[in-house]
Amino acid sequence: MTVQTDQNYLAVLEVRDVETAEITREYCVALEQPVVELLTLGEQGPPGPAGEPGPEGGTSLQRLAGEVLSALRVVYELDGVVRILDYRDAAHIDLLLGITLTAADPGIPVNVQRTGVIEDNSWTWTPGPVWLGTNGDLTQIPPADGYDVLLGAAMSATRITLDLQPPIQLE
Repeated sequence: MTVQTDQNYLAVLEVRDVETAEITREYCVALEQPVVELLTLGEQGPPGPAGEPGPEGGTSLQRLAGEVLSALRVVYELDGVVRILDYRDAAHIDLLLGITLTAADPGIPVNVQRTGVIEDNSWTWTPGPVWLGTNGDLTQIPPADGYDVLLGAAMSATRITLDLQPPIQLE
C-alpha cells in the first residue's frame, strides 16, 4: 500500500502485484480543514441565580415566597410556597419550615434556615429560649394560648441556635 498526499488530499493506492507494481484500486480522501470564522467577540452575560444556601453547621434550603416576606421571620410551606406562620395558626402550625434568612417578594426564591446558628446585629436577646410569636416574629415571651412552638435558644444578644420543636397546643 502506498500513500500519496498533497495539501488537500490523501491518496491511498492498493498494490496487489508487488513484482509489476500494478495499481488495482485508488482511493481518494479529502483532508479539508473546517473553516472557523469569528463573527463577534462575546461579552460576559448576567450572573445566574444564587445557589442553595449553606450556613456553617446548619441546614438551609431555598423555596419560593408565597407572599411578601421579610428576613428573620418564621414561615411554613404549603403547595410549593412559604408564608408567614403565627403561633395561633392551627391550620398550618404543623407545617413549620424554619426562619427566613432573606427577604423576598411573591414568586421569588427565599432562603430558609432550619437548624444551626443565626446571628443578627439588630437583635437584643437575653440568653434563653426563643418561641414563635405573632406574624412570624421571634419572641422570648412564651405564649399563653394558641401553640407553644420552641424555636431554639438565644446564646447571646445577637445569636440564636435553632432547634425547632413540635408545636404543643395550649388550652
